[in-house]
Amino acid sequence: MYLQKLVLTGFKSFVESTTFVFDAPFVAIVGPNGSGKTNVADAMRWVMGEQSHKLMRMKHHTDAIFSGSTSKARLGLAQVDLHINNSDHRLQLDYDEVVITRRLARGDNETEYLINKQPVRLQDIILLLAQANFGQKSYGVIGQGMITDILNANPPDRKNFFDEATGVKEFQIKRDQAINKLIRTED
Repeated sequence: MYLQKLVLTGFKSFVESTTFVFDAPFVAIVGPNGSGKTNVADAMRWVMGEQSHKLMRMKHHTDAIFSGSTSKARLGLAQVDLHINNSDHRLQLDYDEVVITRRLARGDNETEYLINKQPVRLQDIILLLAQANFGQKSYGVIGQGMITDILNANPPDRKNFFDEATGVKEFQIKRDQAINKLIRTED
């Protein structure tokens, strides 16, 4: 399993549809200040289900949509497509390529999530990635300041990072789902 391609359309500073093709399993984004490197890392986290506005450097969820500039009008939609080579079937789906999509329209309060163009819930994406030991906060996506954050993290946050990196996050998600079902049943 490795990242094949990332397509950003209307996400933050990417007004035009922009495609990043990755030819190798290891990827690093480099470039000068102001070139959008952090927005690429944000897009990867966003498509994988990140909900923290602070971590995504946004005040509102609609800040993910290109807000306009002096020469370009604001857009009404942000979409990120994450293409993953799944030929080893580490993601537990019967597809050699898995495309995870997150879409947000201006004025909507709900984000749309898709896997291979089929609507899914956020929980489905998080569980799928957790089963493959990959997620928006994992060691697989290291953004600006993340190393410092891990070193300076309080014990619960550090534990969450290592839980995801070691593969126990999947079981914690399933445990939490079972507990929530028991609570609903009891109610």
